[in-house]
This record gives sequence, C-alpha cells and structure tokens, in this order.
Amino acid sequence: MTDIVEKVKEERSFFEKVASYIPGYHGYKEKELRRESDKMIRENIVRMLKEAKTTLNESIREVSDSGNVNAFQYANRALAVLDRVTSKIEHADYGYSGFFDAVKVKEDKLDKLIEFDLNLLDAAKAIKDYSQAVAGQPDMSKSFDEFRKKVLELESTLNNRESVIFEVSK
Repeated sequence: MTDIVEKVKEERSFFEKVASYIPGYHGYKEKELRRESDKMIRENIVRMLKEAKTTLNESIREVSDSGNVNAFQYANRALAVLDRVTSKIEHADYGYSGFFDAVKVKEDKLDKLIEFDLNLLDAAKAIKDYSQAVAGQPDMSKSFDEFRKKVLELESTLNNRESVIFEVSK
C-alpha cells in the first residue's frame, strides 16, 4: 500500500520538495499525496473495468453472431451493471476533499482507506481476468450471469466504502 504513496512522493516537483521543509506544510502535503494515491488507484480500477468491457463486447459479438438470444440477454444485463459500476468509480470525487477538510484525519487512517481501495483494485483485476474466461464457455448464459454477479460484488464493496470513510473520520 505504501508503494503507491511512495511513487507519488517520488514524482513531486522541485518546488514541492523545497516547500516540504516549511512548518505545517509536511502534514498537509502527506494528505495530498494520499489523495493522489487514491486518484491513481481509482484510475487503474476504471482502466481495468474498461478493458473487461472491451473483452466482454467481443464475447457479446460472438453470442450475437451465433443467434443465442438467451445468452445475449444475460450479456446485456452484465454489460449494464459493468457500465454502472465503472461510471460510479470514474465520476466519484478523487481523494477526500471537502469531507476530510472539516475533519482531522491522521495519515494512518487515510492509509486504511487506501488499503480498502487497493482491495477494490484486486476485485477489478479479478473481473478483468474473468471477462477473458467468459469467451468460448459451453454455457454462455451462465458465464455472463456469473460475470454480472462478480461486478455486483464489486459494487457492493464500493457501496461499503462510505462506512469505511465514516470509520476513518472517527
């Protein structure tokens, strides 16, 4: 988890490195680095989900060409859920601005939230990997439905993020 924060730290400009020696600036900047880490994680999640969509669309074309109407319906349901979850993540506010500005939050608690986001990243990778396994399955309807369920699990975890945010603010 700290690897992402360290990567963001390494990419700081010369001015930011000098300013980090100003009293009070360091704590502020550490939180900013964690916000940037959150943004990077979310961007990676969205990228993986979009890759899964591209792969899923290829499978949908195969199903459409074969005339399997039942599997096509399952595929469209899976695609709708994937689009909804991707949009939630893509259009969510990055970092913790606004909410955390009014609340004193220690870095270790922000790290807990980043760790939660890394778990979302793992789930997105599993979805991307599963999208590649959908193609060519004997029961495409079942494969598309299983894919949809995996995306719904990610959405449920994403929805639980709010409780983590409130826990972090305590």
